[in-house]
Amino acid sequence: MRIEKLIIYGFGKHQDRTIDVDPELSIFYGANEAGKTTIQQFIIQTLFGYPSRNQNLLRYEPKAGGKYGGQLHISDDEYGRVIIERVKGKSAGDVTVYFEDGRRGSDADLKMILRDYDRASFESIFSFSIHELQGLEQMTEEELSRTLLASGTTGVDAVTKLESRLEKEMAEVFKKAGRNPKVNQLIEELRQRESELKELRTRTELYEPAVNRLQEIAGRLEAIEAEEKGHAFRLKSVEKWLQAAPLAEKKAQLEQELEGLKVSAFPSDGKRRMDRLSDRLSEAEAKKEYAGKKLETLTSAGSERIQIEPLEQLLAKESEWLQLRSLLRQKKEERIKLGDEKNRILALIGMSEAEALQADVSLGQEELLLAHVRRVDLEEEEMQYQGRKLAEEKEKLVEAEKELRYFLASEPPEAERKTAEEWQAAAPKLAEAKAAKQMQAAGNSPALYYLLIGFGILGLAIGVIQPNYLVAGIGLLAAAGGAWLWWKRQKPAGLSDDYAKVLERYSGKEAEYGALVQKLDVFDRKLDALFEAVDTAKKRLAGLSGAPNSQPAKEAYEGFLEQLGFRAETSRSTVLKLFGNLREVHALHGRELRVTEEMDVLAQQQQNWISQASEVYGSPLGTEEMYANLRAEWNVRKQRLDEQAKQQEKAAELQKEHEQLTALYGQIQKEQQALLDEAGTASIEAFYRSCDEWERKEVLMRDLAPIEEQLKAIGNIPLSADMDKTQANDWLAESESALNQLKEDRNLLLAEQAEKRQMTKALLEDETYEDKLQQFEEKKVELAELAKRWSIDKAITEAIRQTMEELKEKKLPAVIAAAQNFFESLTSGAYPGLEMNPQGFFEAVRKNGMRFHIAELSQATKEQAYISLRLSLAVSMQESHPFPFIMDDPFVHFDRSRLQQMINLITELQQNHQFIYFTCHEAMQQAWPNASLIDIATIERSVQL
Repeated sequence: MRIEKLIIYGFGKHQDRTIDVDPELSIFYGANEAGKTTIQQFIIQTLFGYPSRNQNLLRYEPKAGGKYGGQLHISDDEYGRVIIERVKGKSAGDVTVYFEDGRRGSDADLKMILRDYDRASFESIFSFSIHELQGLEQMTEEELSRTLLASGTTGVDAVTKLESRLEKEMAEVFKKAGRNPKVNQLIEELRQRESELKELRTRTELYEPAVNRLQEIAGRLEAIEAEEKGHAFRLKSVEKWLQAAPLAEKKAQLEQELEGLKVSAFPSDGKRRMDRLSDRLSEAEAKKEYAGKKLETLTSAGSERIQIEPLEQLLAKESEWLQLRSLLRQKKEERIKLGDEKNRILALIGMSEAEALQADVSLGQEELLLAHVRRVDLEEEEMQYQGRKLAEEKEKLVEAEKELRYFLASEPPEAERKTAEEWQAAAPKLAEAKAAKQMQAAGNSPALYYLLIGFGILGLAIGVIQPNYLVAGIGLLAAAGGAWLWWKRQKPAGLSDDYAKVLERYSGKEAEYGALVQKLDVFDRKLDALFEAVDTAKKRLAGLSGAPNSQPAKEAYEGFLEQLGFRAETSRSTVLKLFGNLREVHALHGRELRVTEEMDVLAQQQQNWISQASEVYGSPLGTEEMYANLRAEWNVRKQRLDEQAKQQEKAAELQKEHEQLTALYGQIQKEQQALLDEAGTASIEAFYRSCDEWERKEVLMRDLAPIEEQLKAIGNIPLSADMDKTQANDWLAESESALNQLKEDRNLLLAEQAEKRQMTKALLEDETYEDKLQQFEEKKVELAELAKRWSIDKAITEAIRQTMEELKEKKLPAVIAAAQNFFESLTSGAYPGLEMNPQGFFEAVRKNGMRFHIAELSQATKEQAYISLRLSLAVSMQESHPFPFIMDDPFVHFDRSRLQQMINLITELQQNHQFIYFTCHEAMQQAWPNASLIDIATIERSVQL
């Protein structure tokens, strides 16, 4: 991932700025307070979010107001070109991610692009400054080794901090031989409290005998209480009997009187209900008679029949009437327009209406006219074509004759033609002479003879060995022939004089004579072609000149125009327009006839409408004022009809009211009879007598109810039913005497009980033992919680140590191996090795093999080791986390040699990694001449918000 551009809307002191970033190395230069750190934080916070307000980090919100946030334009091998925009919104800001394909993303897509890295992880590897390097000087050897280890492994920094914090917390909780830790103090305190509890237990030995005596006293008191309850129950029963005796006597009298009343039931609230029903019955009867008389009066009124429906139907069709009149006016206007248009077209044609209407303008005539026009056009085109063709042929004849004259001017001389003829005759002789010369040369070579002899001997040998007599015979003949030719060989005679002359004249000049012959041949062929072209042009010209000049299509066309009534000299385009106008006259005439017929129909409809309206109105009506008179008549009839409807409605209401009153009268009679039936009486007088008896019975029942309630409250009396008042008084005296004796015994026991309780109370009031025991248990619980907490922290630290060991064994060796190469390069080979010893401390190895702990190195060498591990880890994570390096002046304390080695290493790495360097030193500009320099002071405003 490489950053290509920064667009700052508003961040710190920077506002409306656009900065292009080099994909390999960019140096941001600026004096102090120029805003370098602001730009660095803009990059980090745009990627990972703005810090919350309760964090100890700056948010860089613009002091002067304006839009807060900006954009990062990045290119990524996996996601392509992406724009990350973060503006003010929620705590971390609102993020929008713009992809190349037009998609938009949010925080989830940004996390994918950042490979789920947070700010702390990014800054622990890809971002560091001079302050981190300066902090190495104050570290112990263990802290320094941990820092270097964290630089070489992802996430170890946070893990090591957690381990240190847990070890510190564990030391505060427990140490094996310590005194101040909490667990050690609790153990000692529990020992002291246990000895104090043993002393308090011996003081409780006097408590048990007193408690036993108290239990005996309590048992005796319970027995006395039971005896008292028995005597009290007997005493209470006698008292109940004395209370219930007069009530039972009164109850018997009331029950005897109730038996004398015969009525057994009466309707609830019957008397009042009967009185009300009688009143309602009288009232309903009076209302019914009044409504009947009033209904007779309304019914006797006149029932005149008023006709309003025909008027309403006509008024509902007023829009149709207006439409009919409007349509009639339109038809009249249309007929006038059609007549004007027809006269205009007839004036254009130059015919009378009768002549125009007699003309045939059918589609067949139009097709025939178009056919004549096409034939005339074709005939004229043919004539024009013949003329153009004749002119072209004349031009071709002139050009052919001219070309022939020019070609004859370049005719080869007669000597060349003669030389070519001689060469064509001598060419066969030259070939014979060359063949004779080659045979003469071949006769002087014995190779052929030796070859024949060799093949002959070989064939003879093969034929004898196989045996194959045919092969042996052929081989023998070949060997004999070769031997004979070798024996007869002699020097051939010399060439003849003719061959010698031919060879002398033409040998070696074959190409020259061949070119001459070819040249003459080409000339002759082209000359023949030119003569042939001239003859052909003359023949075509003669054929075109003899063609006939008659125009039958034009003559037929002019005759057709005369039939239509047009002049023969009229142009064809005008004829077509006139024919169309003539057809339009026919169409207008037809439309005029149709409109006239429609007007007649509409006029008849209008007259019928007026007749119908006059009949409904009752007198003749005119066209203009017809609907005004109809509406006035409708209003009059409507008022009369409304008055009649109101009377009918009122009569209907009275009829309904009379029916309701009649029904109510019958209903009240039914309710009155139902009430008599419920009371079991036949008349109203008997009903009222039963009511008086029932009211007396209710009084007796009310008097009896409290007596029964009192007897019920007294309850059952467990005494003999035939007991009299004297016997009851004797039992009452005996029970009171027994209760007094039991009271004296109880008082004595209570006094002894108070004495024993006073003794035990003195022992119980001392709560020291319970307090000590409670405190002892609380301390045990506190000790268990601290032990649990210490065990959890111990398990976590052990897990962290095991994780660190796995990192050292698996991932760390590859990172350290790459860091060794970087460290050796940065130290110019002075330290070829950077290793971790078995104790977990980093060591630097010099060329002579001497080892140094990191804490023993100089500050600059420590920084080189730190940077080497950082760069090594980043290189190892190139595939999974390809982030750019952001550095804030980490090399300002390097000497020239170390700085140059650092520059060389970064130059080598910038092919695959992007570096963004912030500095306030001008010397860094000169040290990196090929880097992209960005002077913060000269950045122009470019973002339009």
